[in-house]
Amino acid sequence: MFVSSLRQAINPQPITTTADTTVEAVIALMSRARTSGVLILDPQRGNGTQQDQLIGIFTERDVVRMIAASQDIKGVAIGEVMTKKVLTLTESLTDDQDIVTVLTLFRQHRIRHLPVFDANGTLLGILTQQGIRTVLKPIDFMRLRRVDEVMTTRVIHAPVSTTVLNIAKLMAIYNVSCVVIAQVHHQSLTPLDSTWGVWSADSCQIKPVRPMGIITERDMLQFCNLELDLERLKASTVMSAPLFPIAPDASLWEAHQQMQRRRVHRLVVVGNEGELGGIITQTSLLQALDPMEMYAEIEVLQELLQQSESEREALLKQLIARNKLLESLALTDELTGLPNRRAMEQALPQMLPHSAAQEKSVYSDYICLFAIDVDFFKRVNDTYGHPTGDGVLKEIAGRLQRQARANSWFYRYGGEEFICLTVGIGPETAWEYGEDLREAIAQEPFITAEGVEIPLTISIGGAIAPLSGITAEGIKIGQDPQALLAVADRALYQAKREGRNRVQFCPYSEIHC
Repeated sequence: MFVSSLRQAINPQPITTTADTTVEAVIALMSRARTSGVLILDPQRGNGTQQDQLIGIFTERDVVRMIAASQDIKGVAIGEVMTKKVLTLTESLTDDQDIVTVLTLFRQHRIRHLPVFDANGTLLGILTQQGIRTVLKPIDFMRLRRVDEVMTTRVIHAPVSTTVLNIAKLMAIYNVSCVVIAQVHHQSLTPLDSTWGVWSADSCQIKPVRPMGIITERDMLQFCNLELDLERLKASTVMSAPLFPIAPDASLWEAHQQMQRRRVHRLVVVGNEGELGGIITQTSLLQALDPMEMYAEIEVLQELLQQSESEREALLKQLIARNKLLESLALTDELTGLPNRRAMEQALPQMLPHSAAQEKSVYSDYICLFAIDVDFFKRVNDTYGHPTGDGVLKEIAGRLQRQARANSWFYRYGGEEFICLTVGIGPETAWEYGEDLREAIAQEPFITAEGVEIPLTISIGGAIAPLSGITAEGIKIGQDPQALLAVADRALYQAKREGRNRVQFCPYSEIHC
């Protein structure tokens, strides 16, 4: 039977119609009700023990496909264009069915609507991603995980001059629910081309474009209801703008709240310069709940804690262990196995006061931060592909760790950038350490599975400062740990400007290095 959380997610009053209703009438109905799907029922096939029989479904995606195919809908019955093979969920009298059951069906069958029936064949309602998302409890790992961990980086985009009809064709060809309208610096960077046959998945990878607006399946339904001339209508005229983008380092919980607040199903992700970085949708959020088994275990343990005082201590330890596992997953880079940026940002403020008390050597009051960037990494991805690029990053992470000295910690900061934190060494030793790291990467190439040798080098920006030192502005490093990272970044940029494959230092006091 349905567990209570799943039953709460069911919409008991879905929009329904019959097969002889015209497509125009159904689209108008969907527009008024602001619903993404309509169930098609046949009253002639019902009997005394159940309601009218479900014979099909019509969704926003069907509207987009009809527009893309330039199909005439005048006087057409919905029964002729509806999706007839409808996946449904029937309540079991013996097995428990929960939200995980529905999420699995959504992912396996790539659907967003699931009609629900009881054991007698009576229609109880419909389940959608929106309905499930509204009943999910605030789960801890949604607060710990970031948008860039689950966002889609393959974003279908088009210039503002594109017609709405071509936008519909993009949606149909690539099977997406939206197209981002972007300002493109060069015409060659857009997937839209005068010859449609040259389109490919690669042509729609992220390019250096600035998102200006968005058009969704729901917008297409509204345009169709208003009987607009989609062949001449420009995207710039009807796109939803301005956008309310989200940063890649925002938490999934922030994305969830923003979607609810703005009543949207997707958010465009932009970088620091306003460039298009990706898109996060309701599907992305639900896919992020793959560790639902962990969540279910935690809930079971929480209930069992009430059963017996004698069992409480052991169960509490299990709860703590699972919560630590969730936190560990959120602080670890999946590709390289190194701690990630969030882990570094948490560790750095704690490390500064702790290190001075821990180390008793001559340079015990110094901390050194290396900002490490892989030279020409984009060229590797463009030439050999992203799987090879991932292999390069894993290889570099392994080489750096093999060179690690005592009291050193490595982090993957993001993309092709790494951070090394070390304490207890002076300026001279820090320079030698930086050279050791650089040589560990440059001394031998990376060899692909096909035997191709790829030369590797890194540029390193170093910053070293006394833990108790005070900057020219009178700021103690322990009070402003991010300042050390800013200085290392300046040194890294200088190393890049001076030819790469080198170590460049900026003393912490030289704030304008």
